[in-house]
Amino acid sequence: MANAWAGEVTAATTSVEPLPMAAAQGPSPVGAAVPPSLHSLPGNQAGTDAALGPLPPLQGNRGEEIYSLDIPDEGIIGRYIGGLLAERRDWLQAVLSRSNRYRLVIAAEVAERGLPRELRFLPAVESGFQTYAVSPRGAVGLWQLMRNTASPYGLRMDQWVDERRDFMRSTEASLQKLQDNFNQFGDWFLALAAYNCGVGRLARIIARYPDADFWALRRKGVLPRETAAFVPMFLAITRVLSYPGRYGLDISWDPSPDWARIPLEACVDLRLLSRQSGVPLDVLASSNAELNFPMTPPASYQYVLKVPHEYEQAVKETLATASVPLMEFNIHVVKPGDTLSGIALRYHVTVDMILEFNPRLAPRALHIGTKIMIPMTPLRSEGS
Repeated sequence: MANAWAGEVTAATTSVEPLPMAAAQGPSPVGAAVPPSLHSLPGNQAGTDAALGPLPPLQGNRGEEIYSLDIPDEGIIGRYIGGLLAERRDWLQAVLSRSNRYRLVIAAEVAERGLPRELRFLPAVESGFQTYAVSPRGAVGLWQLMRNTASPYGLRMDQWVDERRDFMRSTEASLQKLQDNFNQFGDWFLALAAYNCGVGRLARIIARYPDADFWALRRKGVLPRETAAFVPMFLAITRVLSYPGRYGLDISWDPSPDWARIPLEACVDLRLLSRQSGVPLDVLASSNAELNFPMTPPASYQYVLKVPHEYEQAVKETLATASVPLMEFNIHVVKPGDTLSGIALRYHVTVDMILEFNPRLAPRALHIGTKIMIPMTPLRSEGS
């Protein structure tokens, strides 16, 4: 669902679209021709990353391209690379830049689970590394999770949060989903296909062709059209983003953020926290994109605020200052004819939100003169 308060962000729509085949012979990478074959070796030979260990040289134009997946020499992958470079180079550059914000978090989770490191690029084809991305079918977040997919993996989706937009929690859930797919199908390309079209649908296809791998199923034309494009597109993007310097993309040398997690003992208004701590509101908002309002849930949620490490001390010091109010409320005095649903509508909140902050309130027995605490949402704060 679209974020209810990040007015400056427009929810994106995402889909895997076949690239124009006329671009199949698009420009070759800078400094090297597209290799005729790809390589899968157990280790990498240059460069380091704290989460991943040794990595291939990102900007080097020499040597083999080294992957942990056994990527086949399928012509469609090269054609997609050509199309991307010819038609969507600016998009690739934007995706590469956005990915830096989440690179260490995703890479560390991939490494901890012992999964193929190429999976860290899956959000590129899913959402373009945009936490607020929403597909026409309602998939949300970096990893484009549907509600029925996210719920079994413990992601919370309610009036306060949609954890499909939480880049940490959604990464954990999505990688577990991919691991479960692999455990079922025994093949990473089939696991990726199932991530796109659904486990049940792929299982029914495989039941008809039990000896076929993904590429054989693709050649038979029995896969959904989007899924047939999804896996080779993912591999094409993986090749480019693994070695962006070879493909003429600019690489930022800014380090990927190191994230701090700060447990909260009460509901916090991010607008007040920003003003009191000096941390930019857009930093607090984008770091906690799962929030449906610029305020964290009540204490019962045990919410953990995420901020880049450089802001950790300022936030902690502000939270520790007892004199600083970090939540703003309206006080509504119950009048004749008031109902809880009517009060909620008036203040642009939900009944559940009112009850969270007024635990002794009896919804069906409102007494005239009772004072009710109403959390101030952006709509109410702006006087609408």
